[in-house]
Amino acid sequence: MSLPPDLKVLCRRLTSTPPAQLPHSIPAFINHVLRCKDVLSAPQDQKSKDAASSETASLVHKLRTIVTTLLNGKSAMGRFTGATLVKAVVDVGGWECLKESGPWVRSLLAMIQKNDPFPVKEVAIVTLVRIYSLIHDYQTLTREIATPTIPTFFNACLQLIKLPPAGQRLKTPLVVVETILDAFSTLIPLYPTTSRPFNGQTRTAIRPYLAPTSSDGITIPQPLRRASRHLALSLHFTTAGKTGPTDDWNKLVEELRKDFHSSADQVFRAVQESWESSAPYTRSKVDFDASPAGAEGAAQLPPWTGISAGRDRLVGLLEYLTDSLRYTTKASVTVPVGALLDVVSRVSLISRNSKSQSWDQALETQAAVGREEKEELWAVMLDIHVAALDLLLVLVQRLENNSLPLAPEIYDNLLLVFKSGINIPSVRFTAYKLLNETLPVCGPGLQKLTVETLGVIILACCRDIQQETGYVKETKAATKNGADTKKNGIAANADLFLPSQTSDAQSSSKPSLSKDHLAAAETLLTSLLSHLPQQHLKPGLRGLLDQTAILSRNKDAMLASVLNPYVNQAGAMYPSILPYLSQQYPNDKGVEILRSNIRTATQTPTPADDFGANATATLAELEAGEAAKDGEEEIVSEIEVAQDEEMKDASAAAGTIVVAADDDDSNPFKTSKGANAAPAEVANPFAVSSAQKRKLNDSDASPPKRQSVERKVERAVVPEPVAKPDEAGDDDSDDESVHLNMDLDDDEEEDEE
Repeated sequence: MSLPPDLKVLCRRLTSTPPAQLPHSIPAFINHVLRCKDVLSAPQDQKSKDAASSETASLVHKLRTIVTTLLNGKSAMGRFTGATLVKAVVDVGGWECLKESGPWVRSLLAMIQKNDPFPVKEVAIVTLVRIYSLIHDYQTLTREIATPTIPTFFNACLQLIKLPPAGQRLKTPLVVVETILDAFSTLIPLYPTTSRPFNGQTRTAIRPYLAPTSSDGITIPQPLRRASRHLALSLHFTTAGKTGPTDDWNKLVEELRKDFHSSADQVFRAVQESWESSAPYTRSKVDFDASPAGAEGAAQLPPWTGISAGRDRLVGLLEYLTDSLRYTTKASVTVPVGALLDVVSRVSLISRNSKSQSWDQALETQAAVGREEKEELWAVMLDIHVAALDLLLVLVQRLENNSLPLAPEIYDNLLLVFKSGINIPSVRFTAYKLLNETLPVCGPGLQKLTVETLGVIILACCRDIQQETGYVKETKAATKNGADTKKNGIAANADLFLPSQTSDAQSSSKPSLSKDHLAAAETLLTSLLSHLPQQHLKPGLRGLLDQTAILSRNKDAMLASVLNPYVNQAGAMYPSILPYLSQQYPNDKGVEILRSNIRTATQTPTPADDFGANATATLAELEAGEAAKDGEEEIVSEIEVAQDEEMKDASAAAGTIVVAADDDDSNPFKTSKGANAAPAEVANPFAVSSAQKRKLNDSDASPPKRQSVERKVERAVVPEPVAKPDEAGDDDSDDESVHLNMDLDDDEEEDEE
């Protein structure tokens, strides 16, 4: 094996660089180590007769000696550099370097126990965890290095995160505390027996970080909360016995459920709840003369006082339950699905029917609770709603296809929360992710009523996408004129009365949603076109989905639309958006395959005005229905798309019907011609011609109004029938009347014969 030049350069630079400048050169040192992977991972023999092999072994030994010297040196910067090099060497060196890591482990443990700066301690902790994780695969090294030193590691780290006396703050930075908790979470599943004696101290140390509140007097960052919950859920790995870990996990989840309900009794005391527990539960006593407060519950969490602190506790407990489903367990466990859905149902029932409805109108409240506490409760409910949706999301992700029986209850809770907080981006973002997760599981089997109830989420999804792509106009607040302003004595902004050339462009192109939010909405758009039963969608709603896919240039959504065409109840297939897909992605191979394999029906040209009119009318009917059903007038009114040519074409593709020419034999919906059949029939889902024909066949039925028939038929291009000589003078009859008269005359002639 040839000697890489990086090894010589690394040894020379480590010995020649002053200790104070070593941390600045760490990136270069790491690159040299990575290029020496083959040399460091190969067996070395300094007594080899080969000169090259002997020189390589000498340089490798020299590198190890230099690293050991840095770890034991007096300079903190040198120790920091040495710990970083140890991690890089064991990562690339494998077993050859791990078997020589005993002295390094002892030096790193000494660094944690010394009064070194916290960055040095943190690097030492990360390096030790990496060594212990790699050693776990080798029983001999585990017995010689890991087992004797892991207790020392736990003791040293627990001293850093030990809770200080009352009234004092912890000296260790919270970032270092997070690193230590992550280290414990990594080592406990690998060395459960060795870690078992430290369970009690660990539980005590992480208590303030599990579900902190504003009453604690300290702000705990979200990553530290997540790390502490992960560690608490990992402690069941240390329980002995076959059923011990499972019992511990179930016990923890039950304690969290009880703590949540007892805390909710205090936080939700202003509401006369309609929720009833599916499991035996006794409500805790509520004292209306004092502020809402919670004591230490089954999970032994710190007490709290006030609605805001109660919100923090409820959100923390919901996140705790969510993490219990997110992280792996030592053995198979029984997920308490009923208890978890019970928790979510209690939260979702405290909601409004729409954002325009006040909370006092939507809920029955307690007269003994003051207005200020009620208003504070209304303000914190949205955060609790989002945490509840996150719990449902992780539950569906964990159960996967087994979540199918839970779909009705999940959708009920989702719609309750979504309608109540539809104007909050975080609520919409979480709802999009939850709906997108459930559609592949239960979407194809949804009933029509369920699909219709999801219309409000579909409208919001399309609105968010079109708003971010600049096709939704923001509603401008009405401004008073100067006379009214002076009359009322209100100071007005004079700039509002000045014309602005760029205001409209900026308002339509300025992004207002996060990238994750927009990505979730676009992913949901594709799922709606792929997994929902398209025949259950309203024509205008399907048109809006197609329009949004075209305007946002979402290739996946457009492909889903082409592969899942819309067929109305009469059996007529709506036009495909394949031309728009081909125009936007002309060089895509997948699109080219679709073009060569999908045949579209021959279409008769339709005026552009008719396209726009049909689409506008369909969307107007849909929006009016959603507004009347769900009370979402504001949301529906905001779905206004700029009137450019591209969007008119998109609306035309969504709202018009394919009318085949009379001589087109490839039309699958063309009716067969009989002896007395009419020349052509048009399948229009918005027309009522079929019902009118049935009325004409009935002798007691009154003839339909000619005006409605004329309006419907004029939108379609139908070949003119050949008029009989005796009917040539009837100028006031339309085509439909001519067809019907022909049928009646033929019937009379047959009767006379």
